[in-house]
Amino acid sequence: MKIALLCSGLGHIHRGHEIFARDLFSLLRGSVDITLFKGGGALVDGEHVVESLPRLSPLLAHVHVDPSTRWHDAIQEQERIRIEGETFAYAALKPLMEGGFDILHCLEQEVCNVLFANRHLFEKPPKIVFSNGGAIPAHKLPRCDFVQEHTDYNCRRSDRKRAFMIPHGVDLDRFRPGVPSDFRARHGIPRDALLALSVGTICHWHKRMDHVIHELAGLPEVHLAIVGQHGPETAAIMALANERMPGRVYFDTLPHDTLPSAYAAADFFVLGSLFETFGIVYIEAMAMGLPVVCTNHPNQRSIVGEGVFVDMAKTGALRAAVRERQAGAWQLLGEAGRRRVAEHYDLKVLRQRYLGRYAAIHRQPTVLPRKTLAERLRAHASNALSQATTRLRSMGS
Repeated sequence: MKIALLCSGLGHIHRGHEIFARDLFSLLRGSVDITLFKGGGALVDGEHVVESLPRLSPLLAHVHVDPSTRWHDAIQEQERIRIEGETFAYAALKPLMEGGFDILHCLEQEVCNVLFANRHLFEKPPKIVFSNGGAIPAHKLPRCDFVQEHTDYNCRRSDRKRAFMIPHGVDLDRFRPGVPSDFRARHGIPRDALLALSVGTICHWHKRMDHVIHELAGLPEVHLAIVGQHGPETAAIMALANERMPGRVYFDTLPHDTLPSAYAAADFFVLGSLFETFGIVYIEAMAMGLPVVCTNHPNQRSIVGEGVFVDMAKTGALRAAVRERQAGAWQLLGEAGRRRVAEHYDLKVLRQRYLGRYAAIHRQPTVLPRKTLAERLRAHASNALSQATTRLRSMGS
């Protein structure tokens, strides 16, 4: 059984998607024949760099969309992601066809659609698995054979015939209480300051870092560390932090390997988003023993289990939760979170679930899509019209 794991953003983007791809590959190599197809990075054994047009390319700096929409920046970003995924998929076709893979595990829907549409070209057509990292509803899922959902909540809303659930996981050897940290010293954060930590892309429209700043600004005892990848909205968020919380907000961008040092410096973790498909940062914080403050959504409740759940859409809710915190109670939440991660999200436990699922998928027959009667009739009619037009033109000449 040969598996190809494909992630177009890996190598130049640092989000949960890319962390998942890297961790899954590291987890399974040595236990199964798996190759990682990535968008950038070093050429190393078992990994294949696919030449594509990445979303951060200067060539895509000025994507033209309707300038009047309030979602202008988000639409531009989606277009960049689409181009990256489609160029990645077409560029990966040749090495995938040469590799003789049985299963193609795709993290982006654009990659999934292109490979599914072209798998009839393969000598041995592979099964295609899609990891639904964006909580795409059942009626909008890309073309694939199987869908991996990451929570029971999402799985219940997915395509029941194709879906299975395996959650994201965390390496408990790296993310654990007591990790040495120089994060406070490097940023000049007072040792006795109450430090909140938020990890994610530094933006307005999803991670809502601006909301966290507005909410915590009225609590003078609270300092805030924001760690994540920069984007078009980062400068505005930094300016807001300087205006609302001068001297109390610290920005950083860390490789995933050194991210535990940021968690180890914090007193609690907070994310301002209204919804996350999963949110690897939640379980990383829990693994480090931090209490988690997050949106009061059924999906996040099912993931975090024991946390501080607030209405992130309501002004003042986050501020009130932090103001009313009781140190002893929050410490107990942190300890409960660590136990929950060990039970449900330990990568070593998840390894066997992946191996079993891949084996079950491999045993399933590959069924190529067949045209319906209506589609065949339309194709015949189109061909007949095309041939008749060609004959008429040749007679006229």
